[in-house]
Amino acid sequence: MYKLYKSQTTNEELVMLVKENLIYTFPKDPDNTDYQQFKIDLTNGVALHDANNNVMTANQISAFVATLP
Repeated sequence: MYKLYKSQTTNEELVMLVKENLIYTFPKDPDNTDYQQFKIDLTNGVALHDANNNVMTANQISAFVATLP
């Protein structure tokens, strides 16, 4: 599961991946391999939660992906 959130220290929007009871975070950086996989996963229908923990619809995810670097 992916979730978007803002860092409280830098106010940067980050991506959180919860996998096998572990939490990984990474920035929206095109050079980051986790970020590259995140974009691929989104186009393949993986769930994405917004910062308020609401599951985003397929249309919301498509619109979001269109804004990504």
